[in-house]
Formats: sequence, C-alpha cells, structure tokens
Amino acid sequence: MNITQSETKGIPRPSTAMALDESESPTPQVSLTEQIAQEQELPSWFPRCRGKPCYEGNAEAFGFVIDSMGRGVSFIAAGAFLGASILRLAKLDAGCEVDPPPGETKVPDCNGRVYGIRPSSLLTTYTILSGILTSMLMPLMGAIVDYTPYRRKVARTTSIIFCVCTFPHVFLNENNWFAMSIIFFISSFVGWAQSLVTAAYLPELTEDKEVLNKFTASFTIVPFVSMILYLLVVIFIATVTGISEDETSTARLGMGIAFVFCSITLRIAWWKLMKPRPAARPLPSNTSSVWTAGFQQIYRTTIHIATHYKSLKWFYIGVMLTDAAQNALSTILITYLVDQLNFSTTDSGITILLLLLGSVPGAVIARRFTSKTGNPVQSVIASSILMMLNTTIFVSFVDGPGNTTKILVNILAFGFGCGMGWKWTSDRLLSSTLIPPGQDAELMGVFLFAGQILTWLPPLIFTGLNELGVSQRIGIASLNVFSVMGIISYIIIGNYEDAINQAREGCSSSDDIHSNRNINGDTRDNCGNKQTKDDDKEEPNRTHV
Repeated sequence: MNITQSETKGIPRPSTAMALDESESPTPQVSLTEQIAQEQELPSWFPRCRGKPCYEGNAEAFGFVIDSMGRGVSFIAAGAFLGASILRLAKLDAGCEVDPPPGETKVPDCNGRVYGIRPSSLLTTYTILSGILTSMLMPLMGAIVDYTPYRRKVARTTSIIFCVCTFPHVFLNENNWFAMSIIFFISSFVGWAQSLVTAAYLPELTEDKEVLNKFTASFTIVPFVSMILYLLVVIFIATVTGISEDETSTARLGMGIAFVFCSITLRIAWWKLMKPRPAARPLPSNTSSVWTAGFQQIYRTTIHIATHYKSLKWFYIGVMLTDAAQNALSTILITYLVDQLNFSTTDSGITILLLLLGSVPGAVIARRFTSKTGNPVQSVIASSILMMLNTTIFVSFVDGPGNTTKILVNILAFGFGCGMGWKWTSDRLLSSTLIPPGQDAELMGVFLFAGQILTWLPPLIFTGLNELGVSQRIGIASLNVFSVMGIISYIIIGNYEDAINQAREGCSSSDDIHSNRNINGDTRDNCGNKQTKDDDKEEPNRTHV
C-alpha cells in the first residue's frame, strides 16, 4: 500500500484533482500555516482534552481512531462470540457431540462432515480464504491510493458493506448458520480491505514525527480499551440475563452491540471527519490496469530492498514468518477451545479479554527491554521465544475440559497477549530505525504487506492436519516452526548498529532514488532532502502494497 508523508493535520493536498472525488471544489495552494489555521473550525461535538481539542484539533486523527474502534470491536465480536457459536452449530449439524458424555470429561472427537469438511476446520478454512484474498487485494488498495482520487469513496463503500454484513448475525440460529458463516467471511474480507485504505491516512496526518508518534500510541490504546470495554459489557449482560451458557444467544447479543457501535463510529469517521484525497500521480501509460500497476510496483520495490538493504530484507522476512503464526493463533485457539475443551462463547470471550489485557504489560516490557539493551532486534527475538514457550506449554498440558484447564488456558492467554504486545511494539521500534530516512512512509506499506502475506499458511497446515485426523495440538505446535524460522531471520539481520548504518548509507548511495511530494508541493529524495524544481522532473515512484 502506498503510504506517503504528503499531508499534515489531515489536510488534502491542494490539487484540481480533488474535484474528481465526489465533486469537491479544488483547494487553492496556501502555506502550511494558513492551512492549519483553516482547520481550527471543528464540529461542536468534537471531544476536548484538558480544555483543548483532542488530537491537537486534527479531525482526521480523531476519525482514524474511531474507525479503528469500530472495526476492532466488530472483529473481536466475530472472533470471541460469533465464530465459537458457528463452530458449535456446525458440529450439531454434523451429528457430533458438543458436550462430554455422562461420567466423562472429554468431548468425543467429531468425525462428521459439513459441506465436505470437519466442523473444526470451518473457521480456519475461512481464515485461509480471507488471508489469500487479502494478500491479493493489498496491491489493488495501494494502487487505488496512488492512482485514483477515490480513496475515501472506497472506504465509505466498505464501511456500508461491513455494517450491513454485521447486522444479519443477530438472527443466527441452527437453521441458517452456514449462510451466516458466509456473511461472516465476507465481512471479514471487507473489513480488512477497509483497514488497508485507512492505513494510508496514517503518515499523512502530520509531518511532525513526535506528534505522529503520540497519535500512533493513542491509535493503539484507545481501540484496545474500547475492545476490552465491549467484552466486559457483553459478558456482564449475558451473565445478568442468564444467557451466558447459551452460545447462540450470547453471539446474537455480541453481534447486535457490535453492529450498533460500528455503525455509529464508521458513520462519524467517514462522513464527518475523514477527507478525500486526489490521485497522487497518473497511471503509467505502459500499465493496462490499476491492479497490474500495484503488482508491478511491489516487484520493483522488492528488488530495490533486496539489492540495497540486506538488514531490512531479513527484517521483513522475519515479520512475514512470525506474524503469520501470531495472526493465525486466535482463530486456531478458538477452534481448539470450542471443539476440544467445550468452551462456551462466554468462556471464549473471557479468554480473548485476557489476551488483550496481556498486551499492555507486553508493550511496557518491549520499551524497557529496548531501553536497557538498546537493541530492538534482541527484543523481537525475546518476544518470539516467549510466544514459542507459551505454545509449547499449551500443547503439552492443555488437554480435556475442566475448571483447572480453563484456569491454565486463561493464564496462557495472558502470556500470549504479553508476547504479542511485546513483539508488536518491538517490530515498530525496529522498523522506524531500519527503514532508510525519507522512505519511512512508503516502506511502512511494505511492512504492512509483510505482516499479511502469509497469514493463510499456518491455518492451511492446521486444517490439512485436522482433515487427516491428526491431533489439533500438533497443528497448534506447527506454529512454532514459523516462529523458529522468523527468529533465524531476525538473527541474520546481524549487528544492530551496522544495520542502522546500512540504512543511512543506502539512502545516499542507492541508484534507485524515489521522490516524494509533501503538502507544500516540495519534492524530497530518499534521504528526505528537498529537491529543486530542476531536479523534480519525474513523477514520484512510490511503493504501494
């Protein structure tokens, strides 16, 4: 996805191309100070922090965070409640037991099939398809950002589809679970597509890196808190009303609240706060379509990184492998907890809640570890080792339903969350230092792409083993293979100081310098240096994923 540094304070770049997007009038080119002053008129309902407008009065920054809140709550609702309920309904449809027989503690294995697969392969199959389609979609989303003025229009369209697909789940029952699961897959795919478009706004919110870092911290914390509050509200209501042991009713409740919440937040974000963007540059004449342009640019960027930045190359490979395991973890765990341990939707919600809570100390550990060692590479490796250790303990000791098992699962869920928060924070600290100066915006798109491109592979391995009748614990243990390969990739990065120097030297020595135009019309090279008009003869050649 192409991500540029061309805007500040959420203001569109002055361009007559703006008129192409939803018939908005072109904005005359004015100075940065004048543009900031123009942005001081905010809606009367805009939140205030300590007497001043939150996010320094940046409307798009607030829009960005509430968009993340809406999608985050919906994703958590689907993972914690809807997915667990669909899995149990699929098992019933296949004629399988969903509870242990009298006198026993273990749920019998389900050998029945629905639509050609085991019910326990249902969620991971959706994850496989969603992962593959998302990887294919990312170049198209990047090309839309780069070559068309329809970024906001696409986000509005995906917002509508996402909310429309969320609503039917409040009618989930044993007769329509498969239709609901298809809608679930569509909403997941559309939600990821929207997140790709939204991510392009991040580096455009401001040119001040300190302000952007502060915004980014809030963009992590606020959606995280909203997801925790959502889970607490659903679990509380389900417990008080006595439906906590009824998986279908709890799922309906959870999805109903998620629908209302995401409808409100996405409506405010994309119709009240986020602004349109003109096309960054025209489609190359030798390119037949926007989609083709996206894949061509990925190829050129990959060659550029492999040629000039060895450490960055291995960093992206490490992210590709370790994120593949971590992104697949929640779906695989929910499958195992419901299918093998007889977890209810409320039990699954509590487990996901603890996983989210664990990411808070994980982020703190990342900062302190990096501060003490001065080496975020070691921090990433340590966090990956923690994830491997948790996975090993899980597959070794978690077997069969029971209160003791639930306690152990929840302890390990907190540990998984700690490892995820630790690695997530360390990866971003590392990317900020290994990416060459002046290319941080464009190569952040590659970072996002690396984290998504293999998300389908671990679920594919798990599903294949499950369909062959192999223990699901073996499938969970296979995640460690990706972690080990990822750790090796991080180790190959080598000396951290040498890697930083390589990024700085590559910035000045690369013979493939990209140009980036900022909000004031200035053009800057890979090193972030301002170019003169005589030097600015070619269209920007920016990375998009």
